[in-house]
Amino acid sequence: MTGFAARIRRATMVEHRAAESRSFISRLMAGTVPLAGFAELTAQYLAVYRELEAAAGLMRTDAVAGAFADPALFRVAALEADLAHLYGPGWKSALTTLPATEHYTQRLREYCRTSPGHFIAHHYVRYLGDLSGGQLIGRSLADKYGLGRAGTSFYRFEQIPDPRAYKTAYRERLDGLDLPEDELGGVVAEAQLAFACNGAIFQELGAAYPDDLAPAA
Repeated sequence: MTGFAARIRRATMVEHRAAESRSFISRLMAGTVPLAGFAELTAQYLAVYRELEAAAGLMRTDAVAGAFADPALFRVAALEADLAHLYGPGWKSALTTLPATEHYTQRLREYCRTSPGHFIAHHYVRYLGDLSGGQLIGRSLADKYGLGRAGTSFYRFEQIPDPRAYKTAYRERLDGLDLPEDELGGVVAEAQLAFACNGAIFQELGAAYPDDLAPAA
């Protein structure tokens, strides 16, 4: 793989691994975080995706970013369904937003609604990552937490029947970005920041749900 897609992948590898190696994530995948921790992570994702998808609505007609703002990727409705299952009918009043999430969403709100490069960077970090491992993660979490398909809709892209082909086309769009070098460098730097923002959320969740907290519903 060559071109800008390869460049941004290489440039964010350290940040990507750092985010994914947080204790909270490894314990979540092992099923040792309480179900409440999984629900709280889902709530943080809802806040993030609401901002990303609000930005996507504004970017759909942009000559540079418009091709990335595909409604087939949208996650808000799935996240709301998951939270209704996890928290019950009063789910909206049960949600809390972590300081790290507030910082992340403020960044999205401030930059992604007006800057194509910032939007693409955050879009790449979240959606391409979701497509790459989402279905496997969703199945694993459904099994670990006894959820079945309910509560893990976020991880399934019903409108994208062939995720591999979609990711190939996505990387081709990255390679075809018509931006000057300084702006491409800005996209890379913002993607690195996006991974750091995700890692900060995992770190705060890890503090809220430490190793010695026994798994429980």
